[in-house]
Amino acid sequence: MVDYQRLLGQHSEKNSATEADYADAWQEQAWVSNDLVELAVTGGLIADRMAWVFVAGYQSALRHTFPNIPFDGLAAFAVSEDRKGAPPLPGVRSHHHDGKLFVSGYKTWVACSRALTYLVIKADRGEDARYYCLPRKTSGLTLQDKYGSFLSEMSQGLAHLDNVEAPKALDHGAVGWFGIRETLYIYMAFCAWAGKQGSPAGDCQDLIQRLTALADQPPTDAKGLAELKAVDTSVQALRTGLALDGVGQWQADQRLIAMYSPAIQKRQI
Repeated sequence: MVDYQRLLGQHSEKNSATEADYADAWQEQAWVSNDLVELAVTGGLIADRMAWVFVAGYQSALRHTFPNIPFDGLAAFAVSEDRKGAPPLPGVRSHHHDGKLFVSGYKTWVACSRALTYLVIKADRGEDARYYCLPRKTSGLTLQDKYGSFLSEMSQGLAHLDNVEAPKALDHGAVGWFGIRETLYIYMAFCAWAGKQGSPAGDCQDLIQRLTALADQPPTDAKGLAELKAVDTSVQALRTGLALDGVGQWQADQRLIAMYSPAIQKRQI
């Protein structure tokens, strides 16, 4: 079990005004541990804003889902495709040529597009869906950075794949749990960050331990679901108890934590 109190004493917030700044700090301090909980917690402790809290938890969730993603740089998981364009941009599909498999198309929401080192993409749909990890410098891969008003410091870009030769497909047996694990690891990073903002360290430690147990074994029965909802309630109480009204983008970006709660509380087995 990760010792939050020890990590709290070891790591300080890093002034990371840009995504590249945080990527450097994460590379220097967080990724040195292959323990995914420690990765999320350390990433949260060095974050100086909620955008990087998201990145910290997201990195652990990705590597829990796809264990073969390297740790030597930020990664992103690109699933979303265009459904609103006129006409919409084509989604990513695979095709064979001269005995090789290629993927082409667009993904419309890529976290950390400006600073990522690896991009995990989903190609095709249904039973044909496959997942591939592409290094940033892959031939035929182009990333276009975009920014929004929510988590505004983090690029949320567009990926274009033009006849990219597909590497070996990733094991995707855990992909169905990505959504809930993403939430749980982001909550861990947030609890770690909250301890730096004045929340009781003991409360943060307890919540991180409970979140760890849920990430290890996502709820599949009524008891597990009840624990998930109880932990969510406690995390939301931690959020509303923070007096950070005048701090940075807190008023807008606390939605990162609040937005997961309704789905959790409505969740059924």
